[in-house]
Amino acid sequence: MPNLSVKLDEATRHRLLEVAAGQGITPHAFMIKAIGTELAQAEAEAAFVARALAARTQVIATGQVIDGPAFADYLRCRVRGQSATRPSAKAITECVETKE
Repeated sequence: MPNLSVKLDEATRHRLLEVAAGQGITPHAFMIKAIGTELAQAEAEAAFVARALAARTQVIATGQVIDGPAFADYLRCRVRGQSATRPSAKAITECVETKE
């Protein structure tokens, strides 16, 4: 397994040693765990952004969206255990409120 060197200032190194000892693990194990957590979070965020961009592309291509308030009502019913019909997609112009 390749090595990777990390340079830490003394204060950060001290904190690492204290926290790792408090968790009953080595500083190396703590760093592996922390890196894994950050990588998972960064990957999840990237996947979320990719899904959002794909949804935006679909809206632009089709002009179809699900009305937000109608979907919120649907979710409220489902959370309460009530049966509800999922709102269907409509033309974006049907879902946009005009301000007068």
